[in-house]
Order: sequence, then C-alpha cells, then structure tokens
Amino acid sequence: MGAFGVGVIGCGMISGNHFHALSKLDNAVLRAVCDIDEERLNQAMAEQGVPGCADWRQLIARPDIDAVHICVPHYLHAEISIAALRAGKHVLCEKPMGVSLAEAQAMRDAARETGRTLTVCFQNRYNGASKRMKEVIEEGGLGQLQGGSAFVAWNRAEPYYTKSPWRGAWKTEGGSVLINQAIHTLDLLRYLAGDLQLRGCTMSAKRLGETIETEDTCDMLLTDRRGGRYLFYASNCFVSNLPVQMHLIFERGEMHLDGPRLTIKAQGETQTEDYTTALAVGKDYWGSGHGPFIADFYRRLAAGEGPFITPEDALQTTQLMEQAYLDSMQTRRRPG
Repeated sequence: MGAFGVGVIGCGMISGNHFHALSKLDNAVLRAVCDIDEERLNQAMAEQGVPGCADWRQLIARPDIDAVHICVPHYLHAEISIAALRAGKHVLCEKPMGVSLAEAQAMRDAARETGRTLTVCFQNRYNGASKRMKEVIEEGGLGQLQGGSAFVAWNRAEPYYTKSPWRGAWKTEGGSVLINQAIHTLDLLRYLAGDLQLRGCTMSAKRLGETIETEDTCDMLLTDRRGGRYLFYASNCFVSNLPVQMHLIFERGEMHLDGPRLTIKAQGETQTEDYTTALAVGKDYWGSGHGPFIADFYRRLAAGEGPFITPEDALQTTQLMEQAYLDSMQTRRRPG
C-alpha cells in the first residue's frame, strides 16, 4: 500500500513532536487533526495544512485515516483508543496507557479483538543512550545486574495545574509526578532491569498540596527476580528540570545515565559517551526518542510486523505504576 493516512487527536504541546516526526516520513502522511480547543485546532490546521474537527468521532470515521495518534489528557486515552481500534484504525497512544490498570487491560483487549496495532509512547527506550545501555546489558560483559537507582527532579508550578484543571486530579490525570512525568523513567528502568517487583512506595504532596489532590513526590524500593535492589525517586518540587539520572551496578562494572550522556565503568576504565542530538523536539529533557519511535511504528506497520512496545509490554509498566499508587501511604489516599 501507499503511505498510511494519519490523524492526530489532541493538538497540545506534545503534538508538536508527532507533527515533526510525521513530516520526516515517506510512508505516513498527516490527513487531519482534532482538538476541542478552537485556538489550538486552528493553529494546528494552519501550520500543518490539513483539515480539522473538534469531535474525535468524526476523525476516526474518516476512511482516509489508517492510524491515529492519541495526544489528549490521560482520562480520554482508553475511550478514544478503544473506539479508534474498533473503527479499524491503528493506534499510537501517548503515555500513560489509561489512568488505571483496568483501562489499560481494556485497551489491550480491544487490540486483540480487532487485530489492529496498538502501541504506547514510551519513546525514551529509543534514546541513543538508552539503546546503548540495553546493548551493554545484553552483551553481558559487565556481568549480572545487581541493582540500581533512578532519579527525576523536575519543576511543575501551580499554573501548570490551574491552567489545565484535568491535571492534579485522580479521575482525570490518574496521579501526577509518577503517571505523568516519571512514568518514562519507571518504564525505562523496567525495560533495562527486567521484571521488577514493588517492595514499598511512599507518595506525598510536599509543595503543591494546596493545588492538587495527587502527588508531587514519589519514592519506591523495587527488586528484580534475582533479588537486586533498585531505588526510584521522582519529584516535581525542584527549581528546574534536571536531566534524568539512572545508575546501574553490575558484577564487573557500572553504568551511569545523565540525560543524553552515558558513563560506562568496566575493568578499571571509564568511558563517557554523549548522545546529545539535534533531533530532539520540545523540552530538551524529553529526549530525542519520539522521531525514531514513530518512524519505527510505521516501518513495522508497512512490514506487517507487530509494534516494538506491545500492549502487553506497556501493561506491565501500568501495573507496576498502579501497585505503587495502591501501596503508597499518602494522607490523601487514591480513591478505589
């Protein structure tokens, strides 16, 4: 077949990464955009040179749309994804995979029932440094992974939530720092370390408690199947947005990720590799993975292959995240 016809639902900040990635592809072409905000919709229509609509149901009904990108608030991910799958469309959904494990399972089931492709945008797996870390682990030269740590220190002030009221609410965002900002790092840690088990989690709203009903700070203890221990910490209380940091300890060395820079220590030698790239779009600490992720999605569609990040794979990250919320000892507990 020719190029896949694409529709983007949601024209907020993250959509820019999707528009930019699609503009670089020969096997996918943007056909339409959708947003309930008239100003955002008109801007996207003008900049992308395509028609648009305010009702996503109209977009997924178009016969010239083969795939849709879901870039809307969290609480709409499952509803729109499932409807699009049942309309015969392939779906590329921004994280998270719904606001609950039940929603994520419903999305997976809809993909199975329809035979359409569903993937979730954990694009940090496609960052150059992340790919190199995976290669080193699979090569085995550093020996068995013993444990590690992951650290996210970002800044989200009150206007971030008050100007978009769906944020900071359990029913619509599903949480805050973990489900929105740090979920990428949790997914990357699970991708590199393998299956992880939650041993304990605490969450709190240390800075934004008067603004949000969810958490701005989260810490966890996780273990792998061999008993390796992993510390995970994320907070939106810092004064700026630091690069994501991850430290992995092996039998014969270690790796330290600091944003796009990767340091590998082995056999008494230290090597630092810089994966900074001009391909990054949007906030620099988002990484550069959106472009390669979206290109790989359409390459696999054209080849008749399944997605690299399958619904079942994304579901595992969602399950770990939900376990963290349920285990947390917040004073304001998550509603059941």
